[in-house]
Amino acid sequence: MKKARLLIALLVMLVAASGYAQDSYRDAIKEYLSFFGKNIQMENSLREINGIVFMQNDKVDLEMLTERYIHEVYEDQMADVVEPMMKERDVTEADLKTITAMATTPEGQTYLAHENEWNEKLSEVSGEYMSQLLEGGKPEKLQVNPDIDAVYAAKFQKLWKDCGIEEKTIRILDGAFTGATSSAGKLKTFTDNIGTMALNAAYGSMTLEDFDFGMKLYSNESFRKATDTSDMNFYSLMGKGALIVMKYLDWMESQGAQPNEKLQSFKMLKSLMESKSNSYVEDE
Repeated sequence: MKKARLLIALLVMLVAASGYAQDSYRDAIKEYLSFFGKNIQMENSLREINGIVFMQNDKVDLEMLTERYIHEVYEDQMADVVEPMMKERDVTEADLKTITAMATTPEGQTYLAHENEWNEKLSEVSGEYMSQLLEGGKPEKLQVNPDIDAVYAAKFQKLWKDCGIEEKTIRILDGAFTGATSSAGKLKTFTDNIGTMALNAAYGSMTLEDFDFGMKLYSNESFRKATDTSDMNFYSLMGKGALIVMKYLDWMESQGAQPNEKLQSFKMLKSLMESKSNSYVEDE
């Protein structure tokens, strides 16, 4: 389940942080990433990775190192990764400033905080559900939380469906099932239930006012350009995610964290994602 949760977290992180900056845009992209590039799932995933690939000892405090990375290093490294990925989107410095101006409003700050809670819950439940499917399980069809009223559900659907979040999520995750036995059936099962997962996860975190702001944000041309992933597939997105993780692991090693044998698996994952991504581009 942890692997699937990490997968979802990386996807959420990358979709949210899709923007670019040339040298003169560096400050603008870092400001943008300070709002849209960090999230609870990402931080929790880094901490989970620590326990998988590094050895705990009295010489190095892994938790403290991770905190330093998040506050001192992450934005620069993320900017390095997203710049070459997003240059073709024609996102300008003015676009980035328009988005961050929306994020700094009281409504924007509340929305981002609540969206973070929503994404964290959705990451956990969808990761668990995906794990069951990929491992051959047959999870039951999910039911909408009976406490959710019709007004809330209708507002949610406007954000989830009309703003394209559902379509983007399903299109990218489609690649996770490619090559698996009965992949079409697994994808349909996941697709049939992801909307219910998202709605149930939003309840208790996202408000009606959040949905209104979200629709305003997603209808903004600058934001749509910055978060457009139509030019990417599952493997290219995961390849970028693996690159971000490897930059983190390399930094941790440089600060004295002691790797175990599982670190090689992460390096192999990065190579696999890059290979699949290049293959996809060639096929196009």
